[in-house]
Amino acid sequence: MHSLKHRKKLLFKLLKLTVRQMLALIIYNIMLIIAFLTLHSKHSPLVWLFDDKYVMNTGLTYYVDFRPGYPPLGKLPYTLLYRLFNNAESIMLFHLIVLNIILILLYKLLKGITTSRRAFIITCIVAAHYPMIWVTMFNPHADLLALIWLTLSLYFIISSNPVGAGFSCGLGLLTKIYGALLLVPAFMLFKGWERVVLVSTFLTVVFLASLPFIALDPIMYLSVYVQHFFRGPSESIFALLDGYFLHTGFLHPTYEATIYFHQFLYIYTPSNIDHFRYSWSYPQLRYISSGLQMFFFLLFSIMSSRTHHSTQTALKMVSLAMISYFTFSAFWNPIVSIPFFIFLALATLDIKLSYQVLILVGFTIVDTLHIRIWFPGLPLGIHLGLLTVVVARAILISILLSVVKA
Repeated sequence: MHSLKHRKKLLFKLLKLTVRQMLALIIYNIMLIIAFLTLHSKHSPLVWLFDDKYVMNTGLTYYVDFRPGYPPLGKLPYTLLYRLFNNAESIMLFHLIVLNIILILLYKLLKGITTSRRAFIITCIVAAHYPMIWVTMFNPHADLLALIWLTLSLYFIISSNPVGAGFSCGLGLLTKIYGALLLVPAFMLFKGWERVVLVSTFLTVVFLASLPFIALDPIMYLSVYVQHFFRGPSESIFALLDGYFLHTGFLHPTYEATIYFHQFLYIYTPSNIDHFRYSWSYPQLRYISSGLQMFFFLLFSIMSSRTHHSTQTALKMVSLAMISYFTFSAFWNPIVSIPFFIFLALATLDIKLSYQVLILVGFTIVDTLHIRIWFPGLPLGIHLGLLTVVVARAILISILLSVVKA
C-alpha cells in the first residue's frame, strides 16, 4: 500500500506544472488543433493505417494471421482507435495527449539537472520541432509513444531507480525496438543487486506482456522483431553511398505479412531497389555501419559509468550513446529525427545556451527539409534533396562533437 502511494506521489510530482507552464501548454495545444483542423482534409493520419483497414476488411487477426511492422504496444492503440472511431480526430487527440506527457516529462527531467529557465526554453524548442508536430498531426507511427518510455527510462536511470528503468525499457521494447537500448547504459550505471533488479524487471515486463501473443503464435510474434534485421538502408549516408535514394514505403508487400517471414525469404528475391528485402551493392557498408554503431554505443555507455556520480555528465554520455546509435545507423527517416532530437537536447546542456539553441535550430531546419523533399514542389528534387540533408546533418553532428565538453 505504501509503495502504491509512493508511486502515485511520484507520478503527480512528474506531471505537476505551474500556472505559466500550463498556460503555455494550453496555447500550444490550441495552435496544433487549429492547424490540424485546417490541414487534415489534405493530410489525414488515416492514410497510414491502410494495414488496419486491410485486416478489418479481411477478418484477419494481428500477430496471428497478419504481422504488423510494430510490437503490440506500438500498434494496437492505433488499431483500437481505428476500430472504435475510424476518424482522424481520435488519432490526433491521442497523439496530442502523448505529446503533452512527453513535453512535461522532458521539462521535469531537464529541470532536475539545469535551471528552470533553460529547461523551459529547451522544452519549447523541442515542442516546435517540425517532425514532432508533423507526426503528432498526420503520422500514426509508434515513435511518439516510444518517446514516453525513453524519457521515463532516462528519468529513472538518473534517479537510480532500477525498477522504474527496467519497467520503462520493457515497455519501450514492446513499442519500438530501439526503446530497449537504454537498458545497456542503465546496466553500466547501476551496481550489484540493482543490475539484477533492472534486468529481471525488464524481462518480467516483456515476458508477461508478450505471453498472450507467444501463446497464439510464437513464430509470428518473434518475426515482428526479427524481420527488421533483413531490411536495407534508407535516407542515410550509407544508403546514399550504396546508391539507394528511396524511402521505406510503397515497396512493402502486404501479402508478406500474412505468411511467416522465413517462408517469404525463399520466394522473394532481394533487390537493390527494395528497402524491404535489400541486396547491398557494397555489402561492406552494412558491416561498417553496424560496427560503428556498436563501438560508439558501447563506448559512451561504458563512459557513463565512470562519471563519478555527476548526473549531468552521466545523462550526457547516455545521450551520446543513443546519438551514436542513430548517427551510424544505415536506416534513417524524418521520424527517426524525433528521438534523436531529444537526445541531442540532453547531450548539449553543458554548453552555452545560445550555442545549444543554434545547434537545435540548425537540426530543426535540416529535419524540416528532410520531410519536405518527399512532397511535390521542392526545387531540389529527391536525389539532391537527400544529399543536401545527409551532408548538412553530418556537418551539424561534427559541430556538435566539437562543442560538447568531454
